[in-house]
Amino acid sequence: MISAEDLYPIYSKRKTIAALFPYAVWQEQDRQHKVLDGCLHAARASKMRDLLWYRIGWLPIARLLNEESSVSTKQAFILMSPHLPWHERMDEHWVQAWATAASTVPHTEEICQSVADVLLQIASNPSLQSHIPPDMWLWLRKSPSLPPICAGRYYGYRPDVIKIVQGLGDTETLTAYLLLVWSEWCIPSIDSIHALIRNDFSGISMWYHRKKLLQHLDHVLGQLELGLDHLQKHDPWFDGDIHSRQYQYGQFREALLEVDKEAIELLICEYFRLVILF
Repeated sequence: MISAEDLYPIYSKRKTIAALFPYAVWQEQDRQHKVLDGCLHAARASKMRDLLWYRIGWLPIARLLNEESSVSTKQAFILMSPHLPWHERMDEHWVQAWATAASTVPHTEEICQSVADVLLQIASNPSLQSHIPPDMWLWLRKSPSLPPICAGRYYGYRPDVIKIVQGLGDTETLTAYLLLVWSEWCIPSIDSIHALIRNDFSGISMWYHRKKLLQHLDHVLGQLELGLDHLQKHDPWFDGDIHSRQYQYGQFREALLEVDKEAIELLICEYFRLVILF
């Protein structure tokens, strides 16, 4: 097994790993985990967003992911799916197979994390966005976090994806989405988020969601305070632009505090109005 510290040999074998992927899924059907475990280990140790970059034939996967496929086979596909290039080169057949497989596997923490990761990658691909089943967005609520090196967060925090999630009209899903993509590993866009905070998180009824987001931002800012060495232990490709992240997430925190203050003032005014009235 290639050492996690030796990244280039893993990268140089990416064609081989991609070729082994259908066989690994097939072996999982017979509960022989060695090949799949090896592929997963290599994918995670590579510290890359797109290890399985080279084209994987659809037909071998289609034969494996039919209605008679075992749950373990579909689970194997779900676990490897974050390492496929969903933001390009894939088509709607892959999305349909992925969504069907996700609906039949146990909702473990690892599965939920993988599905959320892939969902954000698919949403970043304009040609695949319309093929996402509406109920798949609920998976964002099931994943507590994403790994430091995550293609879903990297590609899924684009303005068009933000608009898609915002357009769902579901504050709980929007909050879950922001909790996943706001992190020390990602430099966010300020303008769209300022408007989003004011449009979607203003008012008394949004207090609980603002509280969750503020707590999360405090955590992110706390991680950034630990410095570059700490962050590069988890992501060796971290670009080191800590100050930009601190500034932008600090701006988000201020925007949330501002709408929170307005909501409190509105609540106080409403209280005194009722006192005077009654």
